[in-house]
Amino acid sequence: MQFPFFNKKKNRKGLIGVDFRSSRVAIAHILHAHKSAEKPKLKLCAYEVLENGSEEEQDQALANLSQKFPTSHFYCNSSIEMSAYELLLIDAPKVESTELKQAVRWRIKDQLSYHIDDAVIDVFGIPGQQSGRTQLMYVVASQKTIIASRVKQLTQANLDIQSIDIYELTQRNIASILPEDKDGIVMLRFNEDSGLLTITRNGTLFLTRKIDFGINQLTQVLDSGLDEEDEEDEVELSIDEIDEVNFSTESVTEAHEMHNDESHQLELNEQGKLIIDEVILEIQRSLDYYISHFNQRPVAKIIFAPAPKEVPGVLEYIHDMLGIKVEVLDFNQCLGITKPLSRELQAHCFDAIGLALRYEAEQGMSG
Repeated sequence: MQFPFFNKKKNRKGLIGVDFRSSRVAIAHILHAHKSAEKPKLKLCAYEVLENGSEEEQDQALANLSQKFPTSHFYCNSSIEMSAYELLLIDAPKVESTELKQAVRWRIKDQLSYHIDDAVIDVFGIPGQQSGRTQLMYVVASQKTIIASRVKQLTQANLDIQSIDIYELTQRNIASILPEDKDGIVMLRFNEDSGLLTITRNGTLFLTRKIDFGINQLTQVLDSGLDEEDEEDEVELSIDEIDEVNFSTESVTEAHEMHNDESHQLELNEQGKLIIDEVILEIQRSLDYYISHFNQRPVAKIIFAPAPKEVPGVLEYIHDMLGIKVEVLDFNQCLGITKPLSRELQAHCFDAIGLALRYEAEQGMSG
């Protein structure tokens, strides 16, 4: 969702990403790459953990953090909670572009829990769909009051809001800076109680699915014991200063029987393996649909967002089941930095960094 620029002149060579979660507020500042061979430069990222997640506590955390960022010189791209918006995949109306949003509003009005007049909507298409099939497009809808509340929070902290991204596009933004994006990427991000899967290629979001469990559920079933997130009051790093195709459970069972490499055994109990197998099923279903409906080649890689702790054997297990290379994203490799970021800092600031990378994704699509 794009907002008009204010009259004040801003530096267009960078962007500040501000991520609001019920458990924390995180900010990141990115300077854009000037040449295709250069990496975007991470100047600063920080987060503050919240005790109760109230709006007042968010406001205070934002005030504390924003003092360390050049908010008077750069615009910001922010977020709203995933529960505060709907992302709908619909048949694209066959109308002129000038009439598209009005046609979409009519199409989705009965799918919202609030009146369509109270909705802010945005749309984006999906290129490369097979001719002769119904063309699909995405619609994002949120209540005007929610958007207005977020804008108010940011302006009160002296941040000038340029746009609001949804988390599906935040992952798209991150994928767009990776070399594998030209061949397609599955990206998986697990938060405390949920997960998000996206499939992107050439800066385009093709497919997304929500996963109904997260790190908290995984920690309860890991024999090796994933620790809970490190709830430090504040962490910061200053770079300068320092149609769906069926995929049955029988397929996974057969893969289990063929899986004899002892070095790749999961350190999980049976419940943990069931959870990972559910992730594998979701990835396979999504890939089948991506390839068949959107007429795309198989993806090059599955990438996991950084997590506070490593889960031994999971990446190798998924690779063996699906035959696709799997790795954990490391911002130290894909961003210009002068001092390494810890895994914990990357995990907490993942979405803030993704928000600050909006420009890179838009440039990739226009290029």
